[in-house]
Amino acid sequence: MGAAADVPEDVWRLIASFLPESHRRTLISVNKAFYNIVLDERYGVVRWDKLDRAMIKSLARLRTPLIARRVRRLHILAWFIEYLSRKEALHPPSAFVTFKRWLGRRIRLPSAPLPIAQSSHGKSSAANDILTSMTEAVRLMTGVTEYSFEWRDLPASPPTQRFLVAARAAFGVSLRKLTLHAQLDNFASLLSTVDFDNLEELDLFFDHDTAMAKSAVFLRDSIAPFINHFRRSLSTLTLASASKADLSPLFHALEPIPQLHKFVVSLQFDSAHLSDPSGISKVLSANADSLYRVEIARSLTTSTSTPAAPDDPPSTWPLFSTALLTSQPALSNLQTLRLPALSSGFDATLACLRRAADTLTTLSLREQFLHEPELLELLEAFVHRPLDSRLVGLHVGLHVLSLDVLDLLAVRMPGMQRLYLVLTHDAVRSTAHTSSSAFCMDLYTRFYSAWQLHDIGIWEERFSLGGVATHEETELTEHIAQRIPTIRKCRGQPAPAIHTYVACANWMMVERARLEDIGEEAE
Repeated sequence: MGAAADVPEDVWRLIASFLPESHRRTLISVNKAFYNIVLDERYGVVRWDKLDRAMIKSLARLRTPLIARRVRRLHILAWFIEYLSRKEALHPPSAFVTFKRWLGRRIRLPSAPLPIAQSSHGKSSAANDILTSMTEAVRLMTGVTEYSFEWRDLPASPPTQRFLVAARAAFGVSLRKLTLHAQLDNFASLLSTVDFDNLEELDLFFDHDTAMAKSAVFLRDSIAPFINHFRRSLSTLTLASASKADLSPLFHALEPIPQLHKFVVSLQFDSAHLSDPSGISKVLSANADSLYRVEIARSLTTSTSTPAAPDDPPSTWPLFSTALLTSQPALSNLQTLRLPALSSGFDATLACLRRAADTLTTLSLREQFLHEPELLELLEAFVHRPLDSRLVGLHVGLHVLSLDVLDLLAVRMPGMQRLYLVLTHDAVRSTAHTSSSAFCMDLYTRFYSAWQLHDIGIWEERFSLGGVATHEETELTEHIAQRIPTIRKCRGQPAPAIHTYVACANWMMVERARLEDIGEEAE
């Protein structure tokens, strides 16, 4: 027993890592190390996104220092607080009092809570009581490294402001990743309470709004300086928007960020939302030496697959395509790139990709379907590198899927581990049905034993990786996976049955060859 007590906690954590999580929880009383391990796992990630019994129970526990200090990631979707306020306004006082008593028994409200707003009938509201309890818990969370706050419809009231200030005080030293999701007019309240030290990742989403007066001034004089404040420590910056504001002033006001490794942009490229897209290419060029991952996404309203309505603002994607093509440093030296096809054609897109031909390992080329010669040109840009250092992941659209295309991918990119193909409607229909498809019948003459592919997926005319697979997509994906022995996933999900399919297919091939040999000998 004494020897076990002398074992360092790091060793116990290593031992615990080999046990299933459900088993680890049963060992909480074995020793102090397992006690800490179980509590760290249980409260390491806290998500406040709905008011239910689980949240009320955890909120009561998190108002003790022993539990609160274990939280590392805190995610808050604050819509449910405003929902409570509206519910109280709609229900009569008697129902509200009953709910308050139920709530008070479960979150154990202190006898002398912090000053809070009063409801119309002279008593504290349940919404403010919840927000007060959240504030008390947050004050004790001194080890949080990742914090996301989605404002939604929460009013900018004194209790809300106290909560934000409490989070700033608690996370000031430990926080490394900050995600803020709010309308532009609420960012004024947010920015005054999130002046964290040593921030490495910043994710800002400007929610849908009607229209904010002087949004250009606010973006240039408030949002941009806020981002620039972290330029010495920031490594990841994500900017997304559903706002009606024109974000051009924000991008032009951003200063170079010396340690920026990842840059993500997702918004509408049109004259109303991004009148001057050259600011984005300016950011890409200014940080080209440090960037190794870039993701550019256009919202669906500006997708090439959706015809523009007569009253839609003009697209500025052609302007961005030209700026990106003429800015030589942009996209150079990247390892990962997600990019819609440039409006000036495949040759222009390929010219930009060649800037990272020596370093790029993961490519997602969206909103364009390639013919086989274009796919060959794309792969040729990377074949000068050793076999084991070419593309590891590829997500691309194809007009036609054939054995020649699979052979080309397997030969030119033998070290590829993830392949996601988006096919046209006609391509899926011509290859998916095994009973009548020449492609699937001929596929059994192939066995890609040297291809190191681990994950394969087929999508029909949609570049988004989410959603439920259709029958044709699943069927075609599985048939190809059967011919690649290293496959472990289909469309990113574990595919344990594939190994059985491969074994059966191999046996059938060997047996067919044996029978053919017997037939030839008999003749």
